Amino acid sequence: MDEKLTTQIKTALKKAGLDEGLAEKIKVKDESQIEAEVEKLKGKVELSPEQFAEAIKKAGLDESYKKFLQSEADKRVTQAIQTHDAKLAKEKEEAAAKAKADEEKNKKQANMSETEKTIANLTEEVKNLTGLVRGLGESTVKAKRETLIKDSLKKAGLSEGFSKYITVEKDEDIEGSVKSLKDEVLGLKQIDIDKKLKEDGGAPAKGEAAGSMNEELIAKVASGEGETAGTFKGKKLIKEEI
Repeated sequence: MDEKLTTQIKTALKKAGLDEGLAEKIKVKDESQIEAEVEKLKGKVELSPEQFAEAIKKAGLDESYKKFLQSEADKRVTQAIQTHDAKLAKEKEEAAAKAKADEEKNKKQANMSETEKTIANLTEEVKNLTGLVRGLGESTVKAKRETLIKDSLKKAGLSEGFSKYITVEKDEDIEGSVKSLKDEVLGLKQIDIDKKLKEDGGAPAKGEAAGSMNEELIAKVASGEGETAGTFKGKKLIKEEI
């Protein structure tokens, strides 16, 4: 590249608020290409904080940018304060509830003998432990059922993501529910194909593997909006949850 072009490139870079050292990144054959190449480079260059501030100033946007920064800072501070206040309010509410429970407990135990107090405390501990164990048991059952559902979906050629549409109360009902879901989805797909052939005279879309069934079809079945026989057992519960 001749010296004249290099000088023109540096001038164009300076005018655009870019470092003249970037001239080596621009390859042109004549001066008519310089402006376009500089514009391209502007979109790729990462400015330092100082260069960015200078570019904002040259564009006459420094006051607007300062206001924007202040607005964002105020917003973040407000959000932080609200989060902190909500946390304090929750902690205060929990502390008040505990204090009230302790007060009621002390009132009940005021006229009790030491033996009665010990029995009452043990009864409360057993109750708490029972609740904890029950919660763990329910979590275990839920996790096991989710695994069984995903396994059944996989065997049926359906995505594990459709597990949210299988709502059964017993493990032995999983396989039947998955089969009903698949049958209804296949039925909907066939209805779409038949309509296309009848109304448009077009060829049906190339068949898809069961695993590629889209969520729209699954959702139709689960919500009871399909046009099939309606044997899928989970649809009513899904519709209520939605």
